[in-house]
Amino acid sequence: MIFLIPSEVKNVLIQIESNGFEAYLVGGFVRDFILKRGTNDFDIATNALPKDLIKIFGPSKREVQYGSYHLKIDNYTIDITTYRKESLYEKGKPVSIVYSSNMIMDAERRDFTMNAMYMNKNEEIIDLYDGMKDLKRKKIVMIGNPSVRLREDPIRILRAVRFATSYGFKLDTSLMNAIKKEKKHLDEVPLPKIKKELDAILLAGGFNLLKQLNLLNELGILNKKIVYVEDLAGLWAQIKTTKNYPQEKTLKMRQKNIEKQLNCGTISMLNLYHFGFYETRIAAMILHFPIKRLEKMEKNLVIHSRKDIVLTPLEIAEVSHLKGKDLGLLIDEIEEMILLKKLPNEKEGIQKYIMER
Repeated sequence: MIFLIPSEVKNVLIQIESNGFEAYLVGGFVRDFILKRGTNDFDIATNALPKDLIKIFGPSKREVQYGSYHLKIDNYTIDITTYRKESLYEKGKPVSIVYSSNMIMDAERRDFTMNAMYMNKNEEIIDLYDGMKDLKRKKIVMIGNPSVRLREDPIRILRAVRFATSYGFKLDTSLMNAIKKEKKHLDEVPLPKIKKELDAILLAGGFNLLKQLNLLNELGILNKKIVYVEDLAGLWAQIKTTKNYPQEKTLKMRQKNIEKQLNCGTISMLNLYHFGFYETRIAAMILHFPIKRLEKMEKNLVIHSRKDIVLTPLEIAEVSHLKGKDLGLLIDEIEEMILLKKLPNEKEGIQKYIMER
């Protein structure tokens, strides 16, 4: 695959330059360009002020914050940020910024050397902090004094872990020591921000690195180990935590369904029926339950939903003369008996069972 700046993004750089300003791609795109990874997110650094960008591109659909102007072109997300220096942080957010016309000052504020490389429209790279060298060494290196930079914005602790696990890199020794020293400052970071980083770390298989850096206690995680699965709900289903991390509704429901199966300690036909193959498969992987056995169980399911029972709830009610809660309990019982193959899914057999009950 040939990696190039998309023409839509290059045109944005050209438009800014044609209005008399500098414009460079910076950060993630440049890093991933060198590593030959694709992305649809682009960050542009410029000496144009937000008011200049509004003149060039029109009003932004998002509020212009911290000198950042947002553009959406086709499938590409582009954030254009004025060169700046962040002089004061509060809870991991810059509360005081100073615009600059100086790229060097802008580079100083960035977190890691691999994120401080600038690329012009001709794909020429300006590397002020030897980020290219650190990429080749597969090292995450902090710009400036690591302890100072981590206290400045503690979420950088988890960003470092995320990059290390996602790219298979190692943390620079001074950065690793600083993380262990400054980890207490994670308490200053809002939980949603921590959760976002944790999600990425867990999916990248970074639990052991969190443990190695003694971060689990700071994050409120009580586990000493988890089984890696390629499902976020399955990962969180294993984690016992003292913190109330926010969870998206659908993910939370899936997590609870997997937790219920883990609490059973094994995989049953009833679990497979109630929770479906996907969620049961995740639980099976965590419990080291043979997947081939699970697949065989799935093939042997007599029914896949209540709609498959040959007698409808109304017909069961007519035969049993039950209603409300009692009727519901009877249907549950019939459903389970059929699933366990203790009762054939046949009208006469079910009717007889009801009469005998």
